Amino acid sequence: MDALREWSLTLKNLLLPVFCKQCGRWLLTEENGFFCPTCWELTPRIKRPFCTRCGRPHSEVVGFDRPPNFPCASCREKLPAHVRRIYGAARYDGAVSEAIKLFKFHDRPRLAAVLADLMIEFARENMDCAAYDFVVPVPLHRVRERDRGYNQSRLLAKALTLAFAPARLDESLCRIRPTKVQSGLADQKARRANVIGAFAVVGESPFQHATILLVDDVVTTAGTVSECGAALKRAGAAEVDVFAAALAAAPA
Repeated sequence: MDALREWSLTLKNLLLPVFCKQCGRWLLTEENGFFCPTCWELTPRIKRPFCTRCGRPHSEVVGFDRPPNFPCASCREKLPAHVRRIYGAARYDGAVSEAIKLFKFHDRPRLAAVLADLMIEFARENMDCAAYDFVVPVPLHRVRERDRGYNQSRLLAKALTLAFAPARLDESLCRIRPTKVQSGLADQKARRANVIGAFAVVGESPFQHATILLVDDVVTTAGTVSECGAALKRAGAAEVDVFAAALAAAPA
């Protein structure tokens, strides 16, 4: 059976060659399908120690096997609004940043599985996966979702639900007005203004006293997830944690 699979893969590579989206190397494995193992593994993962609030990695601590996590200087002065903590599996860099761009803007929904695997690996190492009542994706406005064909955060959230059992996937959180693409806005003030009042829980809220894991593809200034957290808190949530495939942030 293994020999047959190897021959099938060899034939597929000859007839329909696939190349790494980062370095252009010919891919000879089905493990990822978009990036070679070298490019994928070289993207910096977020590892201990990282900030217990915003999730940004601290400078490496030499001489410790598992250094403790602790708040960064910025979060000690001013905590992220409306969310308890933010987690990210990798830095928004290298192959992971390219994967997220392909996923969001170039119709590559299959990358949800690749990015979710990265997130699950991080979660099992660093998070209490049984602590959540609901897994909630950051919503897209219906017009943008129609144009894109899918909500990338929903695909990630669905892929994560088994790892975060017994939490249930819930999509009561909606984007109630269209917003500009955050990555196209120049500064933090503009991004914050862009999403104010853009989210609400529609219908009867299931979130009373609940602990929620809010899922997104990438967190940059945290404006979007902060507004989502505010909407979830208004709907009765007790705590909101954020989990993203990547954080677009320098080390704390």
